[in-house]
Amino acid sequence: MVEVHLQHISRIFDEKKRPAVNRVSLDVRDGEFLTLVGPSGSGKSTCLRMIAGLEPVDEGTILIGGKDVTESRARDRNVAMVFQSYALYPNMTARQNMAFALENAKVPKAEVAARVDKVARMLELEDLLDSKPAAMSGGQRQRVSMGRAIVREPQVFLMDEPLSNLDARLRVSTRAQIASLQRELGVTTIYVTHDQTEAMTMGDRVAVLKDGELQQVDAPLHLYQYPGNTFVAGFIGSPSIGLFEAVPVDEGTARWGGVAVSLPEHLVGRAKDRVVVGVRPEEWDIAPQAPWARERTEAEGTETASEATGMRLKVEHIEQLGSEAYAYCVPVQESDVRLRGGRIALRVERSGEIEIGDVVDATPRTCSFFDAESEINLEYLGE
Repeated sequence: MVEVHLQHISRIFDEKKRPAVNRVSLDVRDGEFLTLVGPSGSGKSTCLRMIAGLEPVDEGTILIGGKDVTESRARDRNVAMVFQSYALYPNMTARQNMAFALENAKVPKAEVAARVDKVARMLELEDLLDSKPAAMSGGQRQRVSMGRAIVREPQVFLMDEPLSNLDARLRVSTRAQIASLQRELGVTTIYVTHDQTEAMTMGDRVAVLKDGELQQVDAPLHLYQYPGNTFVAGFIGSPSIGLFEAVPVDEGTARWGGVAVSLPEHLVGRAKDRVVVGVRPEEWDIAPQAPWARERTEAEGTETASEATGMRLKVEHIEQLGSEAYAYCVPVQESDVRLRGGRIALRVERSGEIEIGDVVDATPRTCSFFDAESEINLEYLGE
């Protein structure tokens, strides 16, 4: 049974600047696939390298399998790391690359051959075992890099953005293969990515980092539905959530831009006079203006002719994705409530339902509510 425990670990490159990793505490369960996600510079790769023993730990403790490895050398931690750059030896064949670490560890030749052949079958590399990296595609090199890690039979797999060099189509198929392989092997795995789609689709749980600090750890769906703060809400989900700042609250109802939304009863006591309201693209009911209203709007040179209720938005751009589309809109009416980023995305079910230049009235079905000062989700604030 191998668990990984990070206890208030920090990595400080410059005393005059914020730590690259700042007192991160995280418990990774036995056999779990945990994804570490965050924007560039959030400290996720540094955190992984600290677990691997490639970066020193300036503060805190790392436990692997119940053993304190904070001061242990990388070779003594029994972890295997898969790098973004593949890091294969160009003068060696795939077989030699996969066998290299085992041979250095003085593993008997027969066992080395058996392990390499077993992993090659698992990764469908049998036909490539005698090929060198230069003769392989990016996806094939990545599978060899993974195979080199798997043959070591480590306690923990560490993967640092292993798919970022692959094209979009190959990334999709390879991430499914990695997730299936991890379930088959049952090895505790920590996977770093900047791609929130990868993080959500692959991980049993997702840990979100920002500026070296852990923001939230949760199951993917719960993280999406109940983000801990506005950063997590905005980072997880594509297109991004719409965030309306400083929305006034009166008697348990948030009102802005023609919209009135009642807060859930258990949150009313936690809300102050203003909140930040978040609405996902799929949570809007859209009422396009009737043709007569469009004509009158154009004739009058105004955008207020529709009699529908809700927030009035003008469509600036539409992304067609086949089965669905996303309309990117800007508010028509002036308001004291600021829309973060200036635009909001709405999911459109039917192609051609609305067009660029249309004015629509949108009403949210479900919202997330955040404290206006701390920007923490009211769900996580005590009364």
